[in-house]
Amino acid sequence: MIALGVDPGTAITGYGIVKDSPDGRLKKISYGVIRTDSKTPHSLRLKKIHEEITNLIDQYKPEVVAIEQLFF
Repeated sequence: MIALGVDPGTAITGYGIVKDSPDGRLKKISYGVIRTDSKTPHSLRLKKIHEEITNLIDQYKPEVVAIEQLFF
């Protein structure tokens, strides 16, 4: 099974993709951040995050997604 984890934020959104292996361990597939410029309108920042996450889903086809809860 492939899982996508997302640490949301409008300036920096983190992500990690892992896959379970037959021995029960998790194997790192990919990880990184999506950065948006603070001078960009909020709607365009959200659009960029949406497009990047959609690309990750299309590329890796995760079976599950976990999103960290925002704390303010």
